[in-house]
Amino acid sequence: MRPGLSELLQTYFPDIVRAAPPEASRELLRAAGLLYFAVKGEERRRIEGSIDELIGPGTRAERVKRRVFEHIAEHYFEKLLVANRPLAFLRRFVKARVACSGLESLDEAMALGKGALVVTAHWGAVELIPPVLASRGYPIAIVLETRTPRLRAALERAAAGSNARLIIASRGDRVLDRIFEALSEGRALITQVDEVDAWRRRRSRTIRLFGNTLFFDHSLDFIAKRSGSPSVGIFCKRAGGLRYGLRCEAIALDPRLENVAEKALRLWERNLLESPEQWYEWKKWELMKADSIASAGSAV
Repeated sequence: MRPGLSELLQTYFPDIVRAAPPEASRELLRAAGLLYFAVKGEERRRIEGSIDELIGPGTRAERVKRRVFEHIAEHYFEKLLVANRPLAFLRRFVKARVACSGLESLDEAMALGKGALVVTAHWGAVELIPPVLASRGYPIAIVLETRTPRLRAALERAAAGSNARLIIASRGDRVLDRIFEALSEGRALITQVDEVDAWRRRRSRTIRLFGNTLFFDHSLDFIAKRSGSPSVGIFCKRAGGLRYGLRCEAIALDPRLENVAEKALRLWERNLLESPEQWYEWKKWELMKADSIASAGSAV
């Protein structure tokens, strides 16, 4: 398999992101991303086709297409920044550049003593959410995967110096066991609601989102109800010029009374439609659709 953008940037740019000023390394990664998609015409057209389908063809879709590839590259800048910069630098960076609102919802959830499910998506500056929460003293756990061993090793080194737990299936972690353990310890567990590779895709379980019928994975409901943990949604929007806005809002303080998975998916839908250029999983759109040929072949 030929390396994609993720593997290329994670292989050749960590040292640059570690040493160069953030403004410079960000611009270099953006330029590399635009060059990559200029060469990879088939991949670019696949993303553009998903944008047309989800948003509908027209002037808005064209604006999103012009901006989405820069945002995809910027995601990798943020990922490499978090993995390769010292914790002291990251604390200063997020304090100066991330404006937070609504964290009282997370405080209220954490005060119940059962940890909290922090639900986000592959949207915006999602990589900055863990350092923001950690810098404010929240004990955190993160469910993640990495494309390269080098990135995983860098993240493991960074986590070793902080009050953060990484949960990584590919290294042999028993993900559900580690999730319940983290919540029982009173941690804020960060997970992504649009992680389609982990969805249990069944045609008997669907939800209407974005004007389409998507597979509906109930894992969040299972985790929330079994743990009794409250849930909040956190999304971190890029505001331009290395500035960000983090927004937190309650999903369910009592998971027995709410459909956590449905509310989380609708929160993702709202944020994506607000700024679709900041979503970076466009290539997986077909896998999410219950009526797509690709999804039909892989559904279980």
